[in-house]
Order: sequence, then structure tokens, then C-alpha cells
Amino acid sequence: MNDASDLSVVEEAAESALTAAAVADFLLQHPQFFHDHSDLLMELSIPHESGKAISLLERQVTLFRERQELLQDQFHEFLSNAHANDNLFEKTRVMILALLQCPSIDAVKALIEHRFNNEFHASASALVLVNDAGLLLDCSLSCIASTAVRTALGELYQKQTTYCGPLNQVQCDLLFPQHPDPLVSAAIVPLKLNDAARAALGNSLPLLLIASADREHFNSSLDTLFLDFLGEVLAIHLQNLLR
Repeated sequence: MNDASDLSVVEEAAESALTAAAVADFLLQHPQFFHDHSDLLMELSIPHESGKAISLLERQVTLFRERQELLQDQFHEFLSNAHANDNLFEKTRVMILALLQCPSIDAVKALIEHRFNNEFHASASALVLVNDAGLLLDCSLSCIASTAVRTALGELYQKQTTYCGPLNQVQCDLLFPQHPDPLVSAAIVPLKLNDAARAALGNSLPLLLIASADREHFNSSLDTLFLDFLGEVLAIHLQNLLR
């Protein structure tokens, strides 16, 4: 092919592309065009994924139907999440009211171990203390050395924020040493006490621990709003008990 032919092909392609763009722009500016020229719909067809040609109106109906189905799926997901949050809120409310009636740390410990396992479908739960010595006299709560917790949890412990996600064997053995079954996901909620309360606990940091044998029970995408709220209420109640 000579240079003149090549140039002609390029010009024809450019003209074709420009014409297609102009047609598309015109139709966008005149959405009622086919309403006013309905006879053209009898002549037009566009390719479908199946390879068959369908009318523009049929294709439009298909697109509207697909969009409607997508919106319905999103709506059902929204309703499902709303029901789940409503259920979780009610359980959290009942849990907090029960915690506020606990007259001692022993009662708080027993309530946490019982309520989370039975009502929140956890496999294990505990309230533990983390301090330098790893032990505390005259206290029913289990104590863990801070060096061991830093080693096992790393930055999860350093951040001092609620964590939800996988739990490896080393972490499971440290946080739940008495549990016979493997625990593979957990929620770890640091309880922020004032200086007086921490001093009363031997300068310890309380941790609310909730674990599950189901890997997806406490996945990393889980919203921690209710856990944070529960942790704040629990911390204030512990401070009142330690006065």
C-alpha cells in the first residue's frame, strides 16, 4: 500500500470516529430523539454479549432490569445489616445493664465469662490484667506479663485500640491458656482506666478478651463501635468499684 492509500485509510478512520462521537453526543443532548423518531427503532440493532442482535429498546429494558436487581440486592443487604445492628445493640444494652449491677470485680469477671459465651456466641471470653510483673496479689483476675503481651501482639498492643481479627496459636496460648479448643479469631478491647484505678490494680492495664473457634466471627472488617462503647462503660464501672 502506498503513502496516499495509507493517508486515505487514516482520514477515513478519523472521520468515522468523529462521526460516531458526534452521534453519541447528539443523542445525549436529545434523549427524546427516539421517542420522536420511533420508526428508526425498527431498523436499529446493537450487539449483545451472546453475539445476537437485539433491538435498542430491548437492550435498554435489560439494562434497567439489571440495575433494578442490583438496587434490590443492595436494599436487602442494607436491611440485613440494620437488623443485625439492632440485635447487637439490644444485646449490648442488656449486657451493660447487667454489668452496672455487678457489686465487685469478681462479679464482673463471672458475668463477662458467662454472658459473652452464651449470648454473643463466643467460644471464650475473659477479663485479664497486663502488668510488668505478670501477677497481682488479692485479685481474682488473671495477670499476664506485659513483655509477653508485647511479644505476642506486637503493634496491636502498642496501639491500645480495639482489635478484631485472626488469632494465632502463640496468642491463643498466652491469652486463653486454659481453653482446650483452638481459638482462631478474637476481639481485644483495652480498658482505659484513670491513674487512681490503675494504681489500685498495681499499675495494670485491663483487657477484655473475646475469642471464637470460627475464623470469620471476629474478622478484620468488623465494626468495633459496640465493643468500644462496651469497653468504655466497663472501664468506668471498674473505676467506681476500685474507689
